[in-house]
Amino acid sequence: MPDARWSTFDLIFFDCDSTLSTIEGIDELARLKGKAGRVGLLTNKAMDGELDLADVYGKRLRAIKPTRAQLKAVEERYWATIVEDAQGVVAALKALDKHVFIISGGLIDAVKGFGRRLGVEPEHIRAVELEYNELSGRWWDYAEPQAQQSQTYLDFNKSPLTISSGKSAIIRELAGALPGRRMMVGDGSSDLAATGEVDLFVGYGGVVARERVKAGSDLFLQSASLAPVLPMAAGRRGWETLRGTAHESLFRKGLSLARGGESLHFGVEKLQDRFIREFEDIF
Repeated sequence: MPDARWSTFDLIFFDCDSTLSTIEGIDELARLKGKAGRVGLLTNKAMDGELDLADVYGKRLRAIKPTRAQLKAVEERYWATIVEDAQGVVAALKALDKHVFIISGGLIDAVKGFGRRLGVEPEHIRAVELEYNELSGRWWDYAEPQAQQSQTYLDFNKSPLTISSGKSAIIRELAGALPGRRMMVGDGSSDLAATGEVDLFVGYGGVVARERVKAGSDLFLQSASLAPVLPMAAGRRGWETLRGTAHESLFRKGLSLARGGESLHFGVEKLQDRFIREFEDIF
C-alpha cells in the first residue's frame, strides 16, 4: 500500500462456513447423523491449524455418508444462519463493480446454492465436489429428481480445497487475468494460509475467534456484522459512489463498528493510521 492512502480492493474472496454463515456445514451434517461430537472435534482441530484438512476430510465424510437431500438441508441452514449484513455487503460490493468470490472447504451442493441466494455468480464459487452412489436409495427411479436426492455419499474429489494450504491455488485460478487488488475474509487456518496470494487478509472472528488467525491477520474483525468489510474494500472512492444510495447506511454502520475499537484489530499500526485518515471527516 502507498504510505499516504488506504488502497481499495477489487477482488474480494470470502470463506463460507463461520464467515458468511454462523455454522460449519459438515458439523450440521454430523448432527443429522448423530455424530456431532466426533466430527466437530476434527473440524475445530483443522480450523485451528492443529490438523491438516487432508487428514480429516475423508474421515468426516465416511463417518457421515450424507445424501443429496441432506446437503440441501444444509443449504437451508446456511441461509437461516447467515451472518449479519453478509447479503448487504455482497450487494454493495457488486454495486461498486467489485468481483465477489466464495472459496470454501465445504460441500459444493450446499455452498453453491447458498452463494446464489447471496447474489454470488455460480462461476465465482468453489467448494468440494462429491461423488454419489447411484445404486443407493431408490436407484430404480434414477431418472426421477426425488430419487436422486436419496443417493448417498460415495467419495469426494480431492482438490486444493481438501488440504489446509490449498486456497492460494483457487485464488490464482479465480483471479486469472482480472486486474485489481485482492482481499480475503475468513475465519480459519486454511484461509490464513492464503495470505501470500492477497494484498489484505481480514481474519473474521465474529463467529469463532481463533487466536492463530488473529495473530496472523492484517486486520481482525470481531463483530457479529460483516459491515466493516465494505469500507475496507471500497475506500473513500466507494463512499463517494454509495453516498445517497440504499447502501449508504450499511457503509456508515461499517465505519461506526470500525471506529469502536473493540471490533477491529489492526495487526499493523500503519494500516490503522491509513484507514483512519481515509475516513477521518466521516468518523
